[in-house]
Amino acid sequence: MRAWTRLIPRVVGPTLVCLAYLAWQAPARAAAPEVPAGAYGEGGFDGEDDRVALRLLTDHAVVQPGQTLRVGVLFEIDPGWHIYWRSPGDSGLPTELDWDIDGGAVGPIQWVTPHRFAEADGSITTYGYSDSVLLYAEAEVAGDPGDALQLDVTARFLVCEILCVPGAVALSRQLPVAGVSRPASGAAVALFDAAAAARPTRLATLGLEAQVAYSQSAIRPGDEFTAIVAIGCQGRPGCTPPKLADRELGYAFIPDLVDSVEFAVTGAPPHPLSPGDVLIALRGYAGAAPPEGEQRLSGIVGLLDPQTGAPVGAEFELPLPRAMDGDEVTAVSLAWSGAVAEPTAAAEGHGPPAGPLPLGRALLFALLGGLILNLMPCVLPVLAIKVFAMTELAHSSRREVLAHGAAYGAGVVGSMWLLAAAVIALRAGGESIGWGFQFQEPVFVAAISALLVVFALNLFGAFEIFAPTGSLAEAGASQTGPRRSLFEGLLAVVLATPCSAPFLGTAVGFAFAGSTTTIVAIFTAIGVGLAAPFVLVTLVPAWARFIPRSGAWMATLRTVLGFAVLATVVWLLWVMGRLVGPDALAAVLALLVAVAFVAWIFGQLQAARRTLPARAVALVAIVAGGMLLAALPFEAAVPNATGEPAVDGTSPWAPVELERTLAAGQPAFVYFTADWCITCKVNERGTLASEPVRAAFATLGFRVFEGDWTQRNEAIARELARFGKGGVPMYLVYDPDEPDRPTVLPEILTPSSLLAALHAAASGE
Repeated sequence: MRAWTRLIPRVVGPTLVCLAYLAWQAPARAAAPEVPAGAYGEGGFDGEDDRVALRLLTDHAVVQPGQTLRVGVLFEIDPGWHIYWRSPGDSGLPTELDWDIDGGAVGPIQWVTPHRFAEADGSITTYGYSDSVLLYAEAEVAGDPGDALQLDVTARFLVCEILCVPGAVALSRQLPVAGVSRPASGAAVALFDAAAAARPTRLATLGLEAQVAYSQSAIRPGDEFTAIVAIGCQGRPGCTPPKLADRELGYAFIPDLVDSVEFAVTGAPPHPLSPGDVLIALRGYAGAAPPEGEQRLSGIVGLLDPQTGAPVGAEFELPLPRAMDGDEVTAVSLAWSGAVAEPTAAAEGHGPPAGPLPLGRALLFALLGGLILNLMPCVLPVLAIKVFAMTELAHSSRREVLAHGAAYGAGVVGSMWLLAAAVIALRAGGESIGWGFQFQEPVFVAAISALLVVFALNLFGAFEIFAPTGSLAEAGASQTGPRRSLFEGLLAVVLATPCSAPFLGTAVGFAFAGSTTTIVAIFTAIGVGLAAPFVLVTLVPAWARFIPRSGAWMATLRTVLGFAVLATVVWLLWVMGRLVGPDALAAVLALLVAVAFVAWIFGQLQAARRTLPARAVALVAIVAGGMLLAALPFEAAVPNATGEPAVDGTSPWAPVELERTLAAGQPAFVYFTADWCITCKVNERGTLASEPVRAAFATLGFRVFEGDWTQRNEAIARELARFGKGGVPMYLVYDPDEPDRPTVLPEILTPSSLLAALHAAASGE
């Protein structure tokens, strides 16, 4: 008996505690007022296992004409699940209430201050509500006594735990309209009052003001920028300096959604000049869509109430200056920039650039990139032709040599200006473009293929460019006038654009994000670098002694170079097949045969010294060729089918899938490529497809993603711009511990550099 006596407190005590807890919890769910059948619904799943119960509530049971009525939807959410605020954060969807009131008008949702939901590793932060929340609005009642006020609302939401499920629930109820209104039940009114009390307060209510400074005078589509918000008393007497309730970046400031503009908090340091104030540093990115109307920077900052010391959400709204694509903007030195340490990501090869690249450095990168382009596979055919030309010019007069150098340089730089003009015009039309963008257009690829066929036939001696006669036996300077050097400069630019070189991607990315003047300056610097080797040879006569004298061997070399140009045509036709499919490719091949035939006829007339008929044939051929290009059946092209990837098990690049992979703790490698990008293909077959690299992907657990930019893709264009790149290739190595700071590898990829980056990311270093 004594043993039982000792056991009773041990059993009965905890049991009573549990019963008391359950009794205390039960009224919490029961506190929701009863509503008519149509005003109650459940959502989140199609079956019986719904995760959210919804009730359509009003703060009055009877209304009168002209009255302001509070109407809302009470969300009762299962434990562990949540729905989202108006700005969901890193993922999720905003909750929406679509009201339809017969005999009244409804205002905007009165949002309750949200809670923060963060992954354990802090990689993803979202904002919303769990347990229960009442989202309400104010309605103006119309009608006459004796009428019925019909309330209808459709609630759309996303409810998440680990799994996320969308829901859409329609609710409705009627309220009688009388001469005198009557409040709803005390429970319903209490819920509305509690929701009103939980709403964010205005920053001015706390005696505080906010100011903002941006890193540029206005934000254009495609711009990446910095903003710093300062919150303080601004000299108000009796004002209590602000204090952040939570200095964690994910909750210091929750920016509202802005159309086509994304914000991320990068710091919340004390003000260096006014220690009582608070600074919030933001990094922003404007999408490709042009702004529509006035935009504002707004959101909630978490502060401590100066009176009670309790956390409170404070709302504010500040101007967000926008500009159209191509407008001139100026860089602004941020007044408080010393408070925010510049991210070191770019210097270490991690993440997007920390800030705008200085124009001088961008011009240097452009010059070096253009110079290195001469060593890339794309330009080798033209480079070989220029070696042949230098051989011919080695012992010509000084004036003639300089004329050739000037013509070639003018052809390169002038072509770069034309390309810059095309970039400016397309960007003004709202297009997202990048280096090599013209190779995404089948008409351009077909036209360049035809041009190269003509050029190859010229090298074979079928006709001569800009020459009154056409004897192959007269191989020499008379057949390579300055106008031909001008043409070769244009051809060098055309063939250079599918290649990316070290420094070039950063410089072009800077240009595409800059003003019209910046684009022209960067493209000019690239042209100067590309033309520099040949121009320098023409400027330094002493170098001529290293060039062999002309002779019969030059005719053989010229023919060999013609085959090199035809090899380039084969590559272009392969790109064409990837863009438009076999039917359109067959039409292009037929066009090239026709072009070759017309070029042969031109050569025959030229050899017979029938100048006028030859020129007529050339003119008719150019006009007819343009018409045939426009008539080619490219509209029947099918979407590009990605070929065999360089790495087995490669997945198409998708930001959501990449985010999920990193959230699961798996490292990732992302490469952006295009079929027309020779640098990309060399890297893929020489590095990515190598056995050590493939083995490292498998043993280290990497998931590989491919972003194929062969055809236009706005999402890929934005991602390239986000990392300061103007084109492909781009290679990113993601460490799941630092998902926002991937390692950006060079355009020229080697197995050793890639393996080092893979091991560093897998080990968390």
